[in-house]
Amino acid sequence: MNLFNLKNKITCLFVLLGSFLAFSQETLMQIEAERTIEIPEGSTAVFIDGQLNVYFVNKDEISKQSSYSTPIKQSLKQWQTVDDIETISTLKVSVFSKSQQQICFLDNTLSANGNCINLDDLGLFNVGAIATSKRPDMLWLYDELNSSLILFNFISKKEIQKVDNLQGILGISGEITLNENESGLWISSSDGKICLMDDFMNVVRCVSETNQAMIPFADGFFFVNENRLYYRDLFEGVNEVHKISTTENIRELYISGNQLIVRTSSKLNVFIIQP
Repeated sequence: MNLFNLKNKITCLFVLLGSFLAFSQETLMQIEAERTIEIPEGSTAVFIDGQLNVYFVNKDEISKQSSYSTPIKQSLKQWQTVDDIETISTLKVSVFSKSQQQICFLDNTLSANGNCINLDDLGLFNVGAIATSKRPDMLWLYDELNSSLILFNFISKKEIQKVDNLQGILGISGEITLNENESGLWISSSDGKICLMDDFMNVVRCVSETNQAMIPFADGFFFVNENRLYYRDLFEGVNEVHKISTTENIRELYISGNQLIVRTSSKLNVFIIQP
């Protein structure tokens, strides 16, 4: 090999290496602490929507807090448990009770909005998780009895799509959590498996991460492991985002727009996700 060709090859190698490093740096996720929200004493559950409205549940009482309006409280005496609150629009939220197998709807003042849906009337007897779909008037339901994933129209009360034996198809086990964002439907299980499905219920990819909490964002997800916060792009890999500087365990993660919210037992730490 002559000296001229060797120099050219070395130059190309450095150009390629520099491009790779630049690309890697661009894909690193960064966050910046913004503020802290105290969790009211006695709260048994916390839910957050895309407008950073925070819903605190204390037995049969739901409190809604936001930066833009006066706090609202509503008591739902007929509820045994509130297992999930999912925002459908700025004027409508769904409230799910696993013990009662019921989905009810509230408006932005936490007043009843339409009739509740009794899931056993639809032949669904053990729904364990729900999630709002980006498609209008749709909810995702996971029925533990047959390990069925269902796209459900809550206006017409009809199944639109369905996949049975979800755990067998994905090779997952344990408690299932559903979240949908612009990339698709994310399914996570208590055994650490995290899968992305597209709009046609095809599996895009599954990965495993030991985590005590996770939440999808863009083409990946934030997760917490051993008091450290990470972001994993489903195709590009993992980078550490933040060391949790608290002795409290992380209970949950939430996404609201470009904000990541980290919940401990007593507070919500709000971070801005850097572009």
